[in-house]
Amino acid sequence: MNEVLRAIKERRSIRAFKHDPVEPEKVEAILEAGRWAPSGRNTQPWRFVLVQSPEKRQELAKLVPQGDMVRTAPITLAILRDRQAGYDPIKDAEGIGACAQNILLAVHSLGLGACWIGRMQDKEVESLLGAREHEELMMLIPIGYPAERPAPRERKPLVELVRRI
Repeated sequence: MNEVLRAIKERRSIRAFKHDPVEPEKVEAILEAGRWAPSGRNTQPWRFVLVQSPEKRQELAKLVPQGDMVRTAPITLAILRDRQAGYDPIKDAEGIGACAQNILLAVHSLGLGACWIGRMQDKEVESLLGAREHEELMMLIPIGYPAERPAPRERKPLVELVRRI
């Protein structure tokens, strides 16, 4: 099977992490994967905040229901929407979704794990992250070496999802 298609099928949401640090070259590769996502009019409305310090991770963990993931993952990547860079809130969100998928697939391909936390427009989190006035939180992605191997979850059959006309 094609390696991209295999990664799409094998990637899982990881919610438990080992304490091992993530190598800087892997972090850069993950950020680069996000940077190359498609966006409407190529506006690239995403901005990244990498939360690496244990102190900041602890502070962030207190602000979100998924605090255990943020606390234990060696890094958490926040994706912000830059309202000045984008041109349409829906198209910007779609591009940021593509950016997140690139990141999740890159994480998986590098032997790491991650989980997309859909935390949006949270003023406390934005303040902690140092978000600028024209930036808003779109999601958090804790990243690290997996301490679990979740089983695949069921997917609806194509016959339920596709109409051919």
